[in-house]
Amino acid sequence: MTDATPDSLPDLSDLQYDPQNFRDLAETELGEALWAFLKRPDNIIRMETATLLDRVAVEPLATGLVRRFGGEVQDDRTKQMIGHMARQLMEALNYELDRSGLRVTRPGLFASGSTYRQPGRGERPMNITREQREAWVKNTANSPFNVWLDKQVKRPDGTLDLEKLYAVARRYGVDKRYDRLNPGQQRMNIGVLLRTRVPKEDYAGT
Repeated sequence: MTDATPDSLPDLSDLQYDPQNFRDLAETELGEALWAFLKRPDNIIRMETATLLDRVAVEPLATGLVRRFGGEVQDDRTKQMIGHMARQLMEALNYELDRSGLRVTRPGLFASGSTYRQPGRGERPMNITREQREAWVKNTANSPFNVWLDKQVKRPDGTLDLEKLYAVARRYGVDKRYDRLNPGQQRMNIGVLLRTRVPKEDYAGT
């Protein structure tokens, strides 16, 4: 196993993701941004550390994913693709799949996921409700950019208004549409593009 330090980590910068059944989502700006996020050395270290503790590899990525991409990252298919990406990264680091569908025992983005060898000691099972996970996501998706964008594109009941989303996008020169994707995936893709266009002073202090 590799030592969990940036200097000793293999260089995965040129590793290409094989999307298989996730090609439609992987080939969007969101898919590319997620792959780049997971390949970051700090996130590789997080997955290796989780593996040492016999925990689901993607579990410690949850906070960073929600803060970076917003609460809509809890979309089921997006989470499945994240797990698929994580497996390819772990295998590139010479880990082997240990267990699939293992319950995540702490409130967070993921309800279950895969562990990789080397296995450690198991945790006692614990039930986390859907409401607890949604509350965790709500309290975590609080980066200034996400708060700023949500205020402009969500209705009073908290649902996403796609027309407002695309209006904000056009205001910053983003004309692409993602109508073939579900609303949460559309919001994340537009969010990825807007992060590169919106001046920080527009959302700083939000």
